[in-house]
Amino acid sequence: MVNKCSVCDAQFTDGVQCSSCAKYMDFGCALISESGWRKLGADRRSTWKCPSCRSTGSAPISPNKSVSLVTILQEIRDLKTQIGEFNDLKAYIPKLADEIKCIKEDLSDFKKSYEFLADSVDELKKKTSCSESKVSELDQKVKVTENLTTELMIKFKNLEQRSRLNNVEIKGVPIKKDENLFKVIEKISEKVGYTFPKTQINYISRAPIFNSKDKLIIVNFLNRYTKEDFVSAARKLKILKAEDLDETAGQGEVFQLCLGEVWENTVRKNDTSGVFIINNIGDLNKFG
Repeated sequence: MVNKCSVCDAQFTDGVQCSSCAKYMDFGCALISESGWRKLGADRRSTWKCPSCRSTGSAPISPNKSVSLVTILQEIRDLKTQIGEFNDLKAYIPKLADEIKCIKEDLSDFKKSYEFLADSVDELKKKTSCSESKVSELDQKVKVTENLTTELMIKFKNLEQRSRLNNVEIKGVPIKKDENLFKVIEKISEKVGYTFPKTQINYISRAPIFNSKDKLIIVNFLNRYTKEDFVSAARKLKILKAEDLDETAGQGEVFQLCLGEVWENTVRKNDTSGVFIINNIGDLNKFG
């Protein structure tokens, strides 16, 4: 389509039209480049004004003016709606500020609670570390106490064992009512040919025999050498008569005197070796 420029009267096929005065112009008279015009887009080109209309701010009404007014009215309505929304937002701002203030206070309280909790955790860690240290110390003390207790028990058992090394058991002596065991052992010592003072005896008593109604006599000597000499002399004598121990016994009654040393937790490597005291499995390794 060929148009005539309203400014220079030159004819052109491609130009612009003012939305205000509805005049056609070529790109040169419209003071806009072709590429610039294309970049405006359809919406902005429909509202584009020529330099003259832009400078005067007024222009005659064109046939398309009614369309522009409808558009303007719609834009005014949209603007009022936006203003109403803005007013609603403006009224909500104080509430929003109060809510933000409450959130800040909650965050401050949370921060204080977190710091208190962190301090409590640190304090708990310190107490736990201290408790662990005390438990470790207590464990060491318990171990030391257990070791000392074990040592004391071993020493006690050794003392008890050494005391039993001085024991002699005598079997086969008939039980008499109201018997005097000191007199019995005195008569036995006279018969075997080895006498010793009564003060060498720590204690003397009867003890039951397993699966038997008889009771043996246990003599504990204060001196081990006295015990060994007595045992050595007694082993040479195999048989005793009842009247040798009790004048009231029937004449000719004969019984066998079984006499031996009392050992417990002890071993000998052979008949001539010394006695080994066994307290635990480790002591067996020494017995090699």
